[in-house]
Amino acid sequence: MKGLGLGTFRFFLAFLVAISHLWENMLHGPAAYSVWGFFVLSGFLMTLVLSKKYGIDRSGLKKYAFNRFLRIYPSYIVGCIFGIIVLVLFQGDDTTVLNPSFRFPQTLTDYIHNFFMIPLPTQGLLVPVAGALFTEMWAYMLMPFSAKSRSAAWLGFLITAFTNIHYGFSVETFGERYSFFTPAIVGFFVGSLCFHYFEVLKRFAMPKISLMVWCLHAVLWWVDISYPWTYGIYVSLFCSAWVVISLFPIKTKDSDKLLGDMSYLVYLLHTTVGMCVYQYFEQRSFSFFCVAFTGTIILSYLMVVCFERPLQHRFKIKL
Repeated sequence: MKGLGLGTFRFFLAFLVAISHLWENMLHGPAAYSVWGFFVLSGFLMTLVLSKKYGIDRSGLKKYAFNRFLRIYPSYIVGCIFGIIVLVLFQGDDTTVLNPSFRFPQTLTDYIHNFFMIPLPTQGLLVPVAGALFTEMWAYMLMPFSAKSRSAAWLGFLITAFTNIHYGFSVETFGERYSFFTPAIVGFFVGSLCFHYFEVLKRFAMPKISLMVWCLHAVLWWVDISYPWTYGIYVSLFCSAWVVISLFPIKTKDSDKLLGDMSYLVYLLHTTVGMCVYQYFEQRSFSFFCVAFTGTIILSYLMVVCFERPLQHRFKIKL
């Protein structure tokens, strides 16, 4: 497992989101598990950097906020510009075919939500998958509290867990539990608690087995098609937490970092790239996925090398 680290896992999660949107025969569940897996990973890493790198004082919080803003927002704006271009070029076509959110915002409020990444119900997204990204961006603001102490992390977990319980675990409430801000950020607190208890939990680190369990859990949809939308999403949190704990100590190669850097762009751009080639296939076939995903990989690599890394070097951004 040498060289396989959190960057590769992050790319794997982005791949699952992309294939779920671009290939109609992909089994259901893994895309949702992957998004909440991102949340677990972010909760772990944000607690790590706040505790070990920035600190919780005023100076540290300013550096943390500046770092997170530049790590997420510039590429998001590029994604929005790309989305606007595609929406203008294909305005005579159904741009919602790959994602029902991919259309121009309907009101001024919707444009404000898009620009400021506000995690509220929005009619029309310039970056089709940005809803989860909005949740992540604003969850960063809560991480200093979670990083401050185990008690704060537990409080955050309990509040968000009880919010999920309040909605219930039926298939009908999955949309609210999965996408509304308060229930969705439970994964961040799971990740934060994993960091706080890492010295205890690391004895359970099993890179191969934890990844195998994560993947086996993802195929339980074949046994019960309603499982991902009821309890599966919650079991996935702990599967993702086990993977994060298992992979974190591993010394990785440059390729792992590259995949980790590309994962955000793959997540951000795959639907927009897919729309550019959809007219040549007119169905979400596996061939369409291969072409669209290849284009996404190429564009993501170019974005990392030509835009993100120069920006990170200019402002000395890490993680």
